[in-house]
Amino acid sequence: MKIRLLLILLLFVASVGVLVWLYDGKAFLPPKHARSTWHEITADLEACGHRKHLKARQYRHFAKIAAAEHQYPAERLFRAIACSEELQEQNLAAAIHRLGGNYTPPGDIALYGSSTAGNLERCIGIERYRFGRHSDAEIRRVMSRGNRYAARLQVWAAANDLRQIVLLESLERNSASGFAVCPRCGNLYATTYLDRYCPHCLTAGEEFIRFE
Repeated sequence: MKIRLLLILLLFVASVGVLVWLYDGKAFLPPKHARSTWHEITADLEACGHRKHLKARQYRHFAKIAAAEHQYPAERLFRAIACSEELQEQNLAAAIHRLGGNYTPPGDIALYGSSTAGNLERCIGIERYRFGRHSDAEIRRVMSRGNRYAARLQVWAAANDLRQIVLLESLERNSASGFAVCPRCGNLYATTYLDRYCPHCLTAGEEFIRFE
């Protein structure tokens, strides 16, 4: 009888210990080496910001070459793309800071360039090759974490990459000459088809930065 009571008492003590352990939350802690969701999001935002920084520097370089060759429509588009990329990089950096991280732009950058015609052809090929290769996975990851603020910036960045391809191809066909950039989200336009309000962030068209 005493042994049975002792076993019951031991089981009771063990049960209380398990309940305390569960209540304390130790059973639900992630593994020590697991990356936090915030770290994954800020890492993706930083990678996107680095791509924007590199593209802005490269297109600024292309614009100088186009100006020297008196290829002014190309110069305007290259400057507009660089401006757009810089604005989007600033938005991504701000998002990283809001999420508790720190953004550092990439360091030394090796720029390339040939004639404006060669730069334009190469840009189209590179942009088409790169389009969606990083952004699709990054957007899916941030959406799965439920962070709509970060997802919106990633979607804006991807949409702008596609817009750049369209405008570069239009320039190659000599069917575009003036361009505009939304100062808030970096959305890029041909002025021939300029919206009255930016469809991404609703900024009024009068505030757009013009390259004409």
